[in-house]
Amino acid sequence: MADTSLRRNLTVSAALGLLLVPGCHSAEQSLPYAEAIQFSPDTLEKLVTRTVAVQDDHSTVSYRYPILGESHPLTAEIRTGMAERQTAFLEELPDHGSPELVQDVELLAASEDVIGARTTALTSGVRGAGTETSTLWYDAGTGEVLPWTSLFRDEGSLEAAHLAVAQVLKDGYQLSVDQMPGLLGEIATRAEADPDSVSAVASEPAASPEAHPEENGEEAGTDGAAPTAGDADLTDPEQAWEAAERWAASPLADLAFSTAGGLAVRLDPSDVPSAGRVSEVLLPVEPEETEEVLSELGYHARSAAVGANSDPEDFPLDGTLTAEGSSLDCERLKCVALTFDDGPGEHTEELLDHLGEYDARATFYVMGSLVGEFPEIVERTHAEGHEMGNHTWKHDDLTTLSAEGVAEDLKRTDEAIQEVTGVAPPTLRPPYGAMNSTVSDATEHPIILWDVDTMDWQNRDTGAVAKHALDESKPGSVVLFHDIHKSTVDAIPDVLEGMHAEGFHFVTVSEIFGEDGLKPGQPHTDARVD
Repeated sequence: MADTSLRRNLTVSAALGLLLVPGCHSAEQSLPYAEAIQFSPDTLEKLVTRTVAVQDDHSTVSYRYPILGESHPLTAEIRTGMAERQTAFLEELPDHGSPELVQDVELLAASEDVIGARTTALTSGVRGAGTETSTLWYDAGTGEVLPWTSLFRDEGSLEAAHLAVAQVLKDGYQLSVDQMPGLLGEIATRAEADPDSVSAVASEPAASPEAHPEENGEEAGTDGAAPTAGDADLTDPEQAWEAAERWAASPLADLAFSTAGGLAVRLDPSDVPSAGRVSEVLLPVEPEETEEVLSELGYHARSAAVGANSDPEDFPLDGTLTAEGSSLDCERLKCVALTFDDGPGEHTEELLDHLGEYDARATFYVMGSLVGEFPEIVERTHAEGHEMGNHTWKHDDLTTLSAEGVAEDLKRTDEAIQEVTGVAPPTLRPPYGAMNSTVSDATEHPIILWDVDTMDWQNRDTGAVAKHALDESKPGSVVLFHDIHKSTVDAIPDVLEGMHAEGFHFVTVSEIFGEDGLKPGQPHTDARVD
């Protein structure tokens, strides 16, 4: 029988308080410690995780994340954050060495009310290599993805939590206020000099939603100065995100709940010399000290962390957890939509192999007459996460048909695709890009054209096709290829390698335009913002 107890399922972040390197003895430790609750998504049997690794001649990137259900907001935010870090990493690659980026997610809590996730990004072989962490919290009641600040009532509560951590450093690690790192030291110094300056009562108004400190040349919360508590209501998502920017340098940004029911706050051992030879320091904020500072979400999160992870069979999310749906926000990313017309055909499976090497999603505009001829290829294309689009039954020019003829042709093609994949194609690409008002009025499909025509139908030069795609594609581009040509399929590895090196992410047409970006019967060429 599987042991599903809470303590068994935890990734214990502190062995009897602190992770000790060989040669240290936990029995001799009398320093305050916290046992942080965090656990692998793999411990939840109903939860699917996705692992991807892309390696080329210049770098290696890999990532793992949980799939919480089709287009789940937390999955989308985690994936988009990972993609942003990947682009930044790839855009700054050195000319030599073997740079690597590894990103992973562990859960901090999971219940029907709230899910907490911690992302770790480890870089090597690049300038500034090291580890970066971030935490996100999903509030099931509102459907919002929120920052760590939302676990607290207000900014006065944030200051109180910092002072509680500072007190642990003072009493347990014998650090003076001057020795305390970063914001902890500054807030403690301010409180020591003027106790009335730090309280649960806001001392200054928070910045308005329109105010962005970075526009005034300030890196909010990151310039070495402790932010002064404002009157932000951290139960409001917008204000919580603004506060997270102001408090970005806080060690509480990487907090977890402890098995004791309090907080576990991570510090770098180099900031706490008296901690000894340890890999990380986890400071406890006792449960009673959190009672007055946590928000309602904070209480739910604590309950989820401490009590609701004991049985993986009770994982709260129902539905198709394996259906990822849209998981990238292309308004924040360098996205490109590769599209392939006139298939499926004899070269399509080779193309799918190439796309798989880069975890690339594409859109295939298929002809209905070929779906029955290559059903296995259509089924594989769909199963691997690509999008299917309607390219008419047999490539007729829709502008030569009546409205009834257009509707019948598209309906027949939709049904052929849906019979194999179980999903009706969401968009239409008319052959030759030919359309008129009759076509527009006869379909509810958004009509997808392109802004980059590789001319592969005319020029069978593999190098020229790849060069054109690489030279002309911009963030938001929709690129036209034809997978019926071997020369085109042979060009795709160079296209993928080149765009990947530039930090592009390969998405479907629906993803690049977004949920509200496609209008029925209307033409769309690209999602570029320039």
